[in-house]
Amino acid sequence: VNDLKLRFGWGKTGNQLIPNVYNAYTLYAADPSNNAYDINGTGSSIVGGFDLVQFGNTNGKWETTTSTNIGLDAVLLNNKMELVLDVYNRVTSDMLTQIAIPRTAGTGSIPFTNIGEVQNKGIDLGINYRDKVGDFRYQIGLSIGHYKNKVIKLNNDPNATIFGFTTRLPAISATKAGLPIASYYGYFVDGVIKDDAEAASAPKFGSYTRAGTFKFRDVNGDGVITAADRTIIGNPHPDFTYGININLGYKNFDLTMFGQGVQGNEIFNYVRYWTDFNTFQGNRSKEMLYDSWKKQGDVAKLPRLNSGDATSQQISSYFLEDGSYLRLKNVQLTYSIPANIMKKAKMGSAQIYVQGQNILTLTKYTGLDPDINLRTSGNDNQDIHMGIDEGAYPVAKSYLVGVRLGF
Repeated sequence: VNDLKLRFGWGKTGNQLIPNVYNAYTLYAADPSNNAYDINGTGSSIVGGFDLVQFGNTNGKWETTTSTNIGLDAVLLNNKMELVLDVYNRVTSDMLTQIAIPRTAGTGSIPFTNIGEVQNKGIDLGINYRDKVGDFRYQIGLSIGHYKNKVIKLNNDPNATIFGFTTRLPAISATKAGLPIASYYGYFVDGVIKDDAEAASAPKFGSYTRAGTFKFRDVNGDGVITAADRTIIGNPHPDFTYGININLGYKNFDLTMFGQGVQGNEIFNYVRYWTDFNTFQGNRSKEMLYDSWKKQGDVAKLPRLNSGDATSQQISSYFLEDGSYLRLKNVQLTYSIPANIMKKAKMGSAQIYVQGQNILTLTKYTGLDPDINLRTSGNDNQDIHMGIDEGAYPVAKSYLVGVRLGF
């Protein structure tokens, strides 16, 4: 043991990171096309009015995160190994988010409201080892992190629920006490009904249930499929995240590699909602053509082709996929021109390198890119939209050749 340090930290921080929308104030604006009216009845002139454009929340305040951290830093094995370990507990109180209001209240934008408390407990570990054997040198680094997210309370009501992503279809996620933020919410699908005999014994979803349709799970056991059978079907939070750094060197050559990955999370593949079913007009996926049910006894991935099917696209476990991946983010091979040559050329240093970025991704996810964290379109409660893939443009592969000169 060359060096050993124990750390303990505790503190509170405030967070005011909401859009600059004058959250406390109710705002009005003039709009002649909507709120002007010939109130005097002259038939030749109008009087301008004002519309409500934002509801105010005078009781809003900063959310606060209270953090407790215990850490260990160690240098071992004659300074060859470095270890950093952190165990933490963070509780965020007075969480800020937007709560939907009845449409009858008006069309103004919704203010941010303090609604509850959430806890994140986790552990981060980093290990770095370096050594050399003759002219060969190497350094290997590994970082891994795990956290557990849980909503402690919402509005002091154990039954309170905030539904996420509800603008164009039924809610995809549900946030409530005792569960992780943005847990996926919908029906469980137990495959496609393969024949008439299985259809006869399956729970009935109105007139939909027959051979070649999804078999929805009867969660409450009443023999029929209704909205009451919607439940928590998945979790966008990963079991752990990790990163790998490898640096290898031999004489004037250096090779560096960096990989980054996520394990155990689920992604809601929203693109399949568009392409597998009759949500919109246009082309359908190849899977819908080749992997759909066609005859009695088929064990199929997708239900029968049916232009009038409005039930298969219900929010369900069918759209969830394993989002685990490992991506090789960066690889670079560098050659340093020998110092004696640089001295003759009256230069300080020169390096030639080739580099590749995002050149390899190992994943079972079928979407464009498994690196989905938060929904990023606008300031719209990103935390409660975690893990929803709307077809975000994937990262690009790139290859570079370069020269670095020092004088």
